[in-house]
Order: sequence, then structure tokens, then C-alpha cells
Amino acid sequence: MGNNTSKTNLQINIIFDKKEAQNLLNKAERKDFYIEECHDDNANSLARKNLSYFANSMTNSEYTDATVHLDQSKALIPIRLLNDLKEVKIIQLMPTADGGQPHTRPNNIICYPDFRLLNSGTTLIHELWHIHQRLFKGLWFKTFHSIGWNEWNGKLPEQLDKARRYNPDTIDCPFWIFMNIWIPIPIFKDISNPNVAEVEIWFYNPITKYHVKRVPDELLIFFPDLPAAAYEHPRELTAYMLSEPDKYRSTKGFKRLIESIGEISIIHGH
Repeated sequence: MGNNTSKTNLQINIIFDKKEAQNLLNKAERKDFYIEECHDDNANSLARKNLSYFANSMTNSEYTDATVHLDQSKALIPIRLLNDLKEVKIIQLMPTADGGQPHTRPNNIICYPDFRLLNSGTTLIHELWHIHQRLFKGLWFKTFHSIGWNEWNGKLPEQLDKARRYNPDTIDCPFWIFMNIWIPIPIFKDISNPNVAEVEIWFYNPITKYHVKRVPDELLIFFPDLPAAAYEHPRELTAYMLSEPDKYRSTKGFKRLIESIGEISIIHGH
């Protein structure tokens, strides 16, 4: 069972069958090892000990409601996504999976622990941009460079690394540095009792070996007024801005972003 956007390249399929959905998750795991990485890390394993990361079943009624919500959101999808993406699969997870937060898995899966969030066009577009970032990784790395970010391959201080929350949307390239100064790190608020949904973004300066717990001025000049979670990673930063472009159109960072990826990236398809 599935849903198609019409007159575009993009087909969005809601996976109705629980077994099929779980098989897709298992296949994704063999590509990114996200769950394995979480299990092998003390803090991330502890944070997920009571969470159930599996596909969830749905009734015909729930499937119909999800289809309606998805159809209502389709008119907001930008032309760039409609043209570049071919197929996206949407899976409903157990409610506690990853703290209930929507996220993506390889190569084209969007996971919703709560299908009611499908009625948010902004959330859908945010996740679709994460899929785009996965499938066009080279393009996005160039884009991140153009807005001040570079991949960082150094080693974090043990204090920060042990408290770092893993993110399925960034697990393949977690560390980026802005203006060669600041590396954002998602940190569990309570490392003795970590919670996937309770995280702060800290910023580490590898030159001074110092970290701060507020968004540095260098970032705020280019990317002001974003949700705290947006500063975790350039993938998150750009997905937040592109899912609500009218909020950020006048900012310096957004203007540079559009110069890099084109105005078509924010024009609606319908």
C-alpha cells in the first residue's frame, strides 16, 4: 500500500506491512550501524534501554489517516525535492523509538514514531531534506563548505565524547567545524541518567581546547533565531531553514545557502 505524489518524480510510500517495514529497517542498519553504534556506547545505550526501536503495526484506519495527513502536506514540498527524489518510504516505529523523534535512515526511509506528526508539512519537508542530504552527499558537502562549514576529523576530549548523543541523521559524518573555530556537540543534559530527548548543544574550540554552552556569536551572525537543536550540525541547520524559508530568508547564512543550492529549493511544487 502506498501514496504517490502526482506529476512529479517523487513517490512517497507509507509502508503498511509491519514485517516489510522491519525488513527495511534491518537493511538500513546494515548500512549505517546506527543501533549497533548506540548499543556499543555506554551513554547512548543507557539512554535507549527502555526504548523500543522496531517497526509498529497500524490499522487500516490509521493508515487512512496517515494518507490524508500526507496528502495535505504534499502541496508544500519544494520543486527541488519533487524533481530530485525518486522514492521515499515512510515507516511507523514504536512510540518510544528514538525518544519519539522523526528521523531518517539509509537510503530513503523516514521514520515516524508518531504518525500524527504527518500532519505537519514542515516536519515532512525537514525529513525530506535529510533524505536529499543522504542521496546527494557530495553536493551537500560543497554546500556546507560554501556557508562556512568543514568536516572535522579530530578527536574530542573524553569528557565530551562520553556524553555525546548520537543522531541517526548525522551518524555517518558527525563532526563539522564552523569557520575553523566551533564544533557543535549534542550533549546529554544528565549524563548519569541520559535521555535521548533531553540534549543541549555545546560548542568545542579545538584550538583553545575550550567549550561553551551557548551558541557562539560567529554562528549567530550568520544563522540567528534558529531552534537550539538546529545548531547541532550543518545538516540540521539547513533542514530547519529550508523547511521554513520565510522565517530565515533575510539572514546572511540563508542567503548564502540559496546562492549555493538555488531558489528552486524553496519554491513549492503545487
